[in-house]
Amino acid sequence: MQPPYYAVIFTSTQTSSTRGYKQAADLMEELAATMPGFLGVEGARNDSDHLGITVSYWRSLEDIARWKAQAEHQGAQRMGKSDWYDNYTVRICKVERAYSFDKS
Repeated sequence: MQPPYYAVIFTSTQTSSTRGYKQAADLMEELAATMPGFLGVEGARNDSDHLGITVSYWRSLEDIARWKAQAEHQGAQRMGKSDWYDNYTVRICKVERAYSFDKS
């Protein structure tokens, strides 16, 4: 990915009731990959404190808005609020510069 692009940082704390969560999360990742402007996704979850961070990357703010409005994604958002999350925060950032290191 070459900047500039946008990162949507989704930080969440899960409830103890995660029935159906993994399947929905996998489906959301598959659906996001079909959306215009989707560039990729990374994520991690700490099972001991239920904290998770998912970062998705998008070409534009308009692409992010289309993803937020996508019907199945809206259903997952409702389930997240009612069943899967104690809390969450969404941050949208513009990536101006990026660099990395790979020992291999």
